[in-house]
Amino acid sequence: MKKIFLLAFHFIFALSLMAQEPTFTWTNSNTKPDLEQSIQVYADNLGGYLLVNKMPPASGSFAPSVTAEYFNAQNERVYKKNVTVEVMEDFVNVVLLNNKAYLLKSLFTKESGVNTLYAVPISSSGNYEDAKAIATIPAEKLSARGLFHASCSEDDSKLIIVSEPNFTKDQNEKITLSLFNDKLETIWKKEETFPYLWTRAVYNKPYVNNAGMVYLLKKTDMKGEGITYSVFSYDGTKMKEYKMELDGNKKAASLVSDLSKDGDLLVGGYYTEDAKVKIGFGTAFHGAFVFQTDGKNGSWKIKSISPFEKRKDITARKIISYKGNIIITGEITYTNSSARPKDPNIPASEQDPFARDYSYSHLDIMVDGFDANGKSIYQQSVKKSNSSKNDYARWNSFFGEIMNDKLYLIFMDDKTRYDEKKKWIIFGNVPKIPVFAIVDPTNGTLTPSKPIENYENPGNKEKAMLLKPDVFLKLNDKECVIRAENSEVYRMARVRF
Repeated sequence: MKKIFLLAFHFIFALSLMAQEPTFTWTNSNTKPDLEQSIQVYADNLGGYLLVNKMPPASGSFAPSVTAEYFNAQNERVYKKNVTVEVMEDFVNVVLLNNKAYLLKSLFTKESGVNTLYAVPISSSGNYEDAKAIATIPAEKLSARGLFHASCSEDDSKLIIVSEPNFTKDQNEKITLSLFNDKLETIWKKEETFPYLWTRAVYNKPYVNNAGMVYLLKKTDMKGEGITYSVFSYDGTKMKEYKMELDGNKKAASLVSDLSKDGDLLVGGYYTEDAKVKIGFGTAFHGAFVFQTDGKNGSWKIKSISPFEKRKDITARKIISYKGNIIITGEITYTNSSARPKDPNIPASEQDPFARDYSYSHLDIMVDGFDANGKSIYQQSVKKSNSSKNDYARWNSFFGEIMNDKLYLIFMDDKTRYDEKKKWIIFGNVPKIPVFAIVDPTNGTLTPSKPIENYENPGNKEKAMLLKPDVFLKLNDKECVIRAENSEVYRMARVRF
């Protein structure tokens, strides 16, 4: 009887693991831009998603090179659109509003004396429609034209625009906030003055929740006396400031922010008590901090500082709310740089004397959990060891999201750490394998890493691909999208949990 019970237990346990394992369904391969890019993913309300790929401005150019790609609910790419702006224009963003993509760009003209922000609709077939001017900044010359920032609510019903004029010496900083509905009609518009002097290195990051509450995460100390932030909230009538106060000589060293499902703004990360902050170069971290606003009235709901045993070089990646708990994920990261060796087969006059090699190490994943009062309730870590060179650490990081009531962590890892004979990829002479670990978001219990069984190598028909696991988007509680790529092509997967 005991043997039968044990067999039944192991069978049920195996079924449980199978039910928890992510399953990948891949798109066709698509040609991708060069390595020097960042990628954003936005979901619409029709089951589709938008990929926005950005490359830094070329020499002598104002704006980055940008492409927008839309995939429908069947994971089919509907269009690929080059949305790079024209000479003299500034790229602001590509956003989704009421299931429609908009290119946001601005143009200063000396004749008008203003910098004008335009919203250009992109049709379902990828064609531009008529542009609409939605905001302006007075400006006397091109070099003083100011900046625009934009963000949409999670349900794509509202758009917040921050109009940021050029620096004015010895004056308090001013901005204009404009809130629009999904038809680009103005809900309200308000000019505000901060209780801080203008600086040349302004940091204003806007958010708007589904109810129309606007938040602005602002860096308030730019002169070397510390790294301090405030959150400003605005409901259309009055702006309020909520200072993120870290007592003593604590300084925010790595920070993440996001809106919760309830419309709260979550801000958290890691602090240091060292004099200087240089992430990836030996900075010591001494604790975590969590701040949470109340999405209904903009007041602080949580203000928490939690010391921990000294860690080094943690980069905060994501902040997540789950049933009252708050979770911060991060990873240990190092960056090293050295002069590039001379190639004996190339004349010295043809080699860049300033060329450098960069190596990137992304190691253990850190998971810190806090309860509804901000009290630290667990600290968990997951072993990971990924290193690469001169590739901007494109595959070194990880996926971390609450799926099916569990915190899933997906990443590439050394095949030598696992016994299973799974498909693997040679990268940098090290066999790599996609694995996942699970952390219970309520108590931090870890289900150790294991290879993904239901993973069809997306590079079977092409040059081998690695997961780029930090390019992902949660579509619902049981499904997300994630990316894999090589130097030439990429695929997107819908992953079921």
